[in-house]
Amino acid sequence: MLTLKKITGISDPLFTNLYNLYTLAFPPDERRTWGGLEHELNYEKRFCAQVLLQDNRFVGLLNYWTFESFCYIEHFAVVPTLRGQHVGTEAMELFKSKINLPIIFEVELPDNPLAIRRIKFYERLGYTVLPQSYSQPPYEGEGSLIQMKVMSNDPHFANKHFDMIKENLYNRVYHYDYIDDKEPDRE
Repeated sequence: MLTLKKITGISDPLFTNLYNLYTLAFPPDERRTWGGLEHELNYEKRFCAQVLLQDNRFVGLLNYWTFESFCYIEHFAVVPTLRGQHVGTEAMELFKSKINLPIIFEVELPDNPLAIRRIKFYERLGYTVLPQSYSQPPYEGEGSLIQMKVMSNDPHFANKHFDMIKENLYNRVYHYDYIDDKEPDRE
């Protein structure tokens, strides 16, 4: 049976498991440093880090933000040995059943087989790729914007409120200033 367990800080015994998978599954420019993740856990009440447990064994992570009108999944990963065994499907369905808001997340552009496979996985779960252009700012320090796509389980809401969603992500998640279609400036 799959369960989600909230991680409240780096002293949690499962934080090391979460961080090790986090650094394995996401390249440096698509994740926070240890200190950056610790900061969000300690000071950002909208941020939640969770581990996926299957029969009390660590099998993945799901980090997300809860905003007033939507939920943003920042990172989701399953341990490599369990990928393709429906753990990801079960985790996303479990998460969706606990959230009563539209769910938003970023995916890599569909320009390679792995990115296409990820998008198809989410589409099978009821998510839709939005048509708008989107770039992910760097998490920390100076870096380049990364072209991405945004997906949602409520495309009507997400399309109608795309600018508001993008503003929240840029300002609150990435700590960038965002004003309409102008390039963001680092705070």
